[in-house]
Amino acid sequence: MSDHSTVLDRTDSLCPVCLKTIPAEMVERGGKVFLDKTCPQHGPQSVYLWPDANQYRWFQAFSMPPWRPPSWKPVVQTETSAGCPLDCGLCSIHAKHPTVAEIEVTLRCNLRCPVCFMAAGDAPADPSMETIASMFAAIRRDSGLQTAVQLTGGEPTVRKDLPEILRLGRDLGFCAIEVNTNGIVIGGDPGYIRALKQAGISGIYLQFDGLTRQVYQQIRGADLLETKLRAVEHCRLAGVQAVLAMTVIWGINHDQLGDVLRFALENQDVIAGVAYQPAFSSGRFDVTSERSLTMGDVVLMLAAQSGGLLDPYDFWPLGCSHPLCSCATYIVNDHGNRVPFTRYLTPEEYVQSFDPESPQGSVFADIAARRHPELGPGLSVVVMNYMDAMTVDVNRLKECSMVEVMEDGRMIPFCAYQLSDRHGKRLYPALGRVGSLRPPEKAHV
Repeated sequence: MSDHSTVLDRTDSLCPVCLKTIPAEMVERGGKVFLDKTCPQHGPQSVYLWPDANQYRWFQAFSMPPWRPPSWKPVVQTETSAGCPLDCGLCSIHAKHPTVAEIEVTLRCNLRCPVCFMAAGDAPADPSMETIASMFAAIRRDSGLQTAVQLTGGEPTVRKDLPEILRLGRDLGFCAIEVNTNGIVIGGDPGYIRALKQAGISGIYLQFDGLTRQVYQQIRGADLLETKLRAVEHCRLAGVQAVLAMTVIWGINHDQLGDVLRFALENQDVIAGVAYQPAFSSGRFDVTSERSLTMGDVVLMLAAQSGGLLDPYDFWPLGCSHPLCSCATYIVNDHGNRVPFTRYLTPEEYVQSFDPESPQGSVFADIAARRHPELGPGLSVVVMNYMDAMTVDVNRLKECSMVEVMEDGRMIPFCAYQLSDRHGKRLYPALGRVGSLRPPEKAHV
């Protein structure tokens, strides 16, 4: 480690080799931010975190109080013994309530993407409908019906009974149920998304990595561009909104951030938002990239590619989680001019107007609807900052609001659930099928 370092913060992290918890420091070197840590067995390690130390400080200072919806009472699903992130439950030291809960309805997939945090191989049996009902019931009991639910996998559309799963969630009282999908089935059959709409889907989270065929060949292992475009069109015809989810990898599609933004703006009648996700190394990562990217990198590159529409400081941390976990802006139309909504707010007004029940993609949209209803619907632009075993920060995990629901009802922070060592061995088994802490709860519709 360099002697010319300024310590910005301290936390606990993991050794990426043995996954043991070790102390770590965020340090500034050469105007950039790094995470430095030393494992007693595997030695010193340093990983790049942020391109601009001043912007990092600005984000870090943007912390929201740990507000909770009045309807939500803190729950303890697991006892704290080994410490974060080894006792994820929710546990007694978790600071923020879930706003998005993911249910893996299958671990099967109709692709084998070179980049996939699930690293799906031979998939085990799908959760039964009774098990999925108990998972919905656990969210209702321990997080509340205001929680947005995302059905994910694997690829959820490989299940023939996906419409029935949507109806089940609706019957239990959930209003926002989104399907996370690669779009192959939706792009191939316009009637399929209509069936999902009739079953109660609120939208799709569509894997959308760029606007050239080569991007999909490299990241997904197949030329899927036309399939993606048809999926968007079929959603338009069915009246179902889509959020485009772009996995960003340097050297493959980092130069298409602005193109995807412009595509979304040109199709706002069906596209509600874009979520940029810098690739992280949990799971399978079978591509070559010369450098890793973080939320800070994507913010700077997207602003540079936006044709003057966006500035890096138009992106503000989302108060539903730790300020370094995700950020967003909301592009509105003000008398024919597209403007980032964050320019209408002061930080103080943001704190005053923040709704702790708003999920990640809706934080600024909900504030805009209350404070400036005359502006009408806009486009949410979110940048995520997922963690792997090299970058994991326990302080961030404690404030995670995006959780994975296990078959036994536990809710584990997304990044903790996906953690794997350098050899791909997971910290937590898929669906929590080993070490279940309590029997599934029966759902009462």
